[in-house]
Amino acid sequence: MEATHRRVLRLLGLAIFFEGYGRSFVSIVLPYVGDDLGASPGDLSYALALIGTGSLGVLVLGPLADRFGRRRLLLASVLLLSVLGALTAGASTLPWVVIVQAGARMFQEGALFAAAVIAAEEMPASERGTAQGLLGTVNSCGAGFAGFLLAAIQYSPGGWRGLCLVSAVPLVFLPFLARVLPESGRWLARDEPALRFPPPAYRGRLLATLVVVFLAMSYDIAGFSFATYVPIARYGWSAAAVSAMFIVAGGVGLPGWWIGGRLADRYGRRRVAVVFFLGLALGEVAFYLGGPRALWPGFALMVFCQGGKITVLRAWATELFPTSFRGAAAAWTAASGTCGGMAGLALAGVLEPRLGGIAPALGVVAGAGALAALASYAWLPETRGLELEAIAPEAA
Repeated sequence: MEATHRRVLRLLGLAIFFEGYGRSFVSIVLPYVGDDLGASPGDLSYALALIGTGSLGVLVLGPLADRFGRRRLLLASVLLLSVLGALTAGASTLPWVVIVQAGARMFQEGALFAAAVIAAEEMPASERGTAQGLLGTVNSCGAGFAGFLLAAIQYSPGGWRGLCLVSAVPLVFLPFLARVLPESGRWLARDEPALRFPPPAYRGRLLATLVVVFLAMSYDIAGFSFATYVPIARYGWSAAAVSAMFIVAGGVGLPGWWIGGRLADRYGRRRVAVVFFLGLALGEVAFYLGGPRALWPGFALMVFCQGGKITVLRAWATELFPTSFRGAAAAWTAASGTCGGMAGLALAGVLEPRLGGIAPALGVVAGAGALAALASYAWLPETRGLELEAIAPEAA
């Protein structure tokens, strides 16, 4: 990878580090939010599902990236996700948390897909998967940073509310990013006008992608949303013990992002997707149904396989469509993942009273991983090593 490519990745990583923090924050402090605001596990599950609806706003942001540029959308999204994340500190009711966090989620998705599209358009064909994996690693470290701060929640002014203010840190370095972050060369060299809807030749491909992403994120989001709640509420773990699990076991699984990207570049997206989809399902079953001794190894497997899975999905989402529709397509797939996550959380909320707890409900939801593996292998084309113009020409 050339020096210019590494520099672009470093800048993109800086832009989305705190996106990872803001996205994971509410799930990590979920037990404390529930105690503070008097919310039951079912209420919290539905609240997380409603927060996820904010991601649907990405359907508006996607065409803006195709029309006005990926860089502008990325910078604006970082600004707004920071402000809205910090405003969560003032929440006095669960609906307030939902409203502010849903707004933040819209721009978290905008920042994430804009960074992924820039990486896809700027990196060499042989290293696109690796680049997405490296960005995912940095983004995941942002989520891990939230887990690290959980250990000090009792020392934070206002408890979980004080930790909300960390979301405002990007406001400090945003002017630097505005000066040095380049625009995508492929976007600058485009000839075709931006498209809000897919060209006819790509509609079948888009539908297949949306179904795969829906299934792949349904059990992913649900599984990680209660990764702190179950150890604390069911097994009586302290915040420090959960934080240690996030840092140590999560650190063991962190290389999954980079390894997933390297494997996808070497062996292809389809085969690698099947491995990581099924691996995440097995990790969630172990975590939620295996008892307290299975929490650390189950969480490590979850983090590892989630990293590889999302790396492959991001590579596919940014490779399968032409430049004139690439931003919009990334937004559509992000929205599909949101709907899948909402469906998984809602299903867990429905199953929770029937199965005697949220843990067995999440074990059942994890079965969606097998469906995602089957659909991806059957319906999505292999894109390894191909130039974007060969995968998705403008005149299809």
